[in-house]
Amino acid sequence: MVATRSMGKAMMTGGERPMDFELDAGGLSVKSLRKLVYHDDKPDLMMLSTLAGSPRKTVRDAAYLFMTCGGGPAENEENLKNGCPTVSGGADEVGRGALAGPIAAACVVLKQGTKIDGIGDSKSLTREKREELYDTISSRAVCISVTFIDHGIIDSQGLQYANIKALRDSINSLDSISDYVICDHFSIPDAGVPTYGIPKADTIFQSVAAASIVAKVERDRVMEHLDNHFPGYGFRRNKGYGTREHLDAISRHGPCAIHRQSFKGVGFLEKPTLWGGGLAG
Repeated sequence: MVATRSMGKAMMTGGERPMDFELDAGGLSVKSLRKLVYHDDKPDLMMLSTLAGSPRKTVRDAAYLFMTCGGGPAENEENLKNGCPTVSGGADEVGRGALAGPIAAACVVLKQGTKIDGIGDSKSLTREKREELYDTISSRAVCISVTFIDHGIIDSQGLQYANIKALRDSINSLDSISDYVICDHFSIPDAGVPTYGIPKADTIFQSVAAASIVAKVERDRVMEHLDNHFPGYGFRRNKGYGTREHLDAISRHGPCAIHRQSFKGVGFLEKPTLWGGGLAG
């Protein structure tokens, strides 16, 4: 099942895998890289996202230097616009590494000039701080969309397919139009607007950090609700991740209906022995 919510609406959509291109910039100086990235003093987001994903550390470091000269997540995002009246969004997902439950992806478009103090990657925040920021983001956003991709699609189509689909669906479900969307790590093909995948974007750009928080809070609430239907696994505490308590529960009770059967730790609890059981030595 795929569920997408945007301002109270739900829809069903499809998706494909992403495509990337490579740039050999290893021999270029920082000055030369800057010339590649900036045209008429305006940053080229496609070039930045490509450089940020380079296997060469010096190239990645140069890209992040260009992106983080503003002093904070809100300033970094405005720096990319360079004074242009563009509308940008941020998208991120959570739940990729869980053993049970859905992946959740969110896309957030904040009002122009918004600066939210304390915002950051959802994993680095306490639950109380996430809930507080969630309310602030909700009140100051132009639009928010949230998509859930359940365990069945993850098992049948694969984790990467489900991950990209969740992000694409959340972007395409926006009720307002943005000029582009920054995503944490992945660029998303066939989205309704240009997308730019930048590793660590949830720590650099405000809208991506906001999307990370929204997705985390929404998914946590789903897992807490599912704990009422599937007691004994500690979903309210572990949110479906592979804690010792959770793994022990799977060993005792077996997986339940919302476990990802294709994941190690769920469908592959026992490592097969070389000879099997009951054979004489």
